[in-house]
Amino acid sequence: MHRTKPSRARLLVPSALAVVILTGAAAPAGAADGDGSAALNGRVASVQQQVDKIERRAAAAGPIDDLLAGLTKTIQDLLASVGGLLPGGVKLPPIELPKLPELPELPDLELPDLSGLIPALPALPAVPAIPAVPAVPAAPAVPELPAVPELPAIPELPAIPGIPDLPDLPALP
Repeated sequence: MHRTKPSRARLLVPSALAVVILTGAAAPAGAADGDGSAALNGRVASVQQQVDKIERRAAAAGPIDDLLAGLTKTIQDLLASVGGLLPGGVKLPPIELPKLPELPELPDLELPDLSGLIPALPALPAVPAIPAVPAVPAAPAVPELPAVPELPAIPELPAIPGIPDLPDLPALP
């Protein structure tokens, strides 16, 4: 006998969804709504992340700080992505990049006068005068060309027997 309903084993599930289901990371929708403290903890965590992002943007003062802030954000996003695949209750510890030490302000330094140590540059030699350009002689006259002789008239070709003469074409308007 043949089955009339398709087997549940034949249903195709995307591999990422299968991993989430098998590891228990995805809970039923009712479980998230029913647990009030877990939902509240999730909201508090998201607000804290937004506050951290604002603090990082405000604290960045230079290109190195901007680079460290970008790397920190990338690492936190990667941890959040990987944490979504882990079973419930398992959390990855945050990765913190080292902070740059605060540098003390440098005092104003007075540089010594170095003008006496550098010898003066010698004066440039005088540039010799440029000689005048000689005048260009006038171009010689071009001789006249001889007249072109008249071309002889082309003689008429004799008619070939058996081929009729073509009539003249009418003039175009």
